[in-house]
Amino acid sequence: MRLLYLHPEEWTGRRARETHALSTCAALAQSGVDVTLVAAGGERQLLDHLLDVAGAHDVSGLHLVALPHTLGPLQSTSIFARNFAHWMRNRLPFDLAFTSDLKAALILIQAGIPYAYEAHEIAAQAPQNAARQRMLHKLEAQVLAAAAQNIATSAPLAVALNTWFSLSRDFAIVPNAGLPPLDKGIGVPDGPFVYCGSIAEGNDLAGVIQAARDTRLPLKIVGGTGEEWRMLGEQLDTAGVEWRPRAPLTELPESLAGARAGLIPTNPDAPSGEFSCPMKLFDYARCGLPVISTALPALQSLDVGPWCAQIPSPARAAWMEALRQFCHEADHAEAARAWSGEHTWAKRAELLKRAFGM
Repeated sequence: MRLLYLHPEEWTGRRARETHALSTCAALAQSGVDVTLVAAGGERQLLDHLLDVAGAHDVSGLHLVALPHTLGPLQSTSIFARNFAHWMRNRLPFDLAFTSDLKAALILIQAGIPYAYEAHEIAAQAPQNAARQRMLHKLEAQVLAAAAQNIATSAPLAVALNTWFSLSRDFAIVPNAGLPPLDKGIGVPDGPFVYCGSIAEGNDLAGVIQAARDTRLPLKIVGGTGEEWRMLGEQLDTAGVEWRPRAPLTELPESLAGARAGLIPTNPDAPSGEFSCPMKLFDYARCGLPVISTALPALQSLDVGPWCAQIPSPARAAWMEALRQFCHEADHAEAARAWSGEHTWAKRAELLKRAFGM
């Protein structure tokens, strides 16, 4: 099978959605699918990111293509689309395309290439001005209706998409995934709680940081840059919080070592957070770290056990109670590590191949 993955945004190597896409493509290639990932931006960023997620600059069966999306000072999806159309003229046809980007799906529709669309959220649900929201709603409905196969990262998201857009489509449920589990857990009962992820949005972190300070429990944050940490410190009182910059996947276990539990403070009331299937869940679990998370609907599709405590609210009071009550238990830590072995990128690739009819 020849599969095309289209990503019309500039590849930075830092975004979670890029790690998700590249890890998925690498796993599919390693399972025998011929995969071509076409992205905007530079080839060097793609190669460096592949080294981080797959441990090599080259994966057999995976072809990385970086197409220009700029013309002088201009930068746009339409420029990328024209370059993609030109690039396709000399290519053998693909059996199927795959994307989680609405703009990419529109390019594929215009090119007449059948595609599978993977939904991570309801894009049109995001708060925007009325005209922009109507446009997004129309585009998302078009993309879902035209897809040869629809995929969702959780069953609640699939139900919500069918309801939101008055559809009756069958969705393949394929959650996010992670790297295989470590040989042994790296958590300790008296270590700090740890948050690993983006720190650009301080709203999700506010309740956790305040709760740790009020309960006088140690907290470590791994993510972002020095400048982002400085800016977060201007929004929130981060005194006493240990911080480490964003770490490559290969170095992440070292940054998480010695923690007692991993935290997922995603706000389920936010449009982008309601159906989030956070990749940090898999990062924590593979390291043998129990998890405390807000009660995200996506967790229903993941069969998490008691090692993943779910709290009803992202508010400070809920986090204070959760941190106070938490007790690091060795069997929970081991259960998390074992669970991660059933939720690897390789396992995800097999689920996708089944959805693609392979």
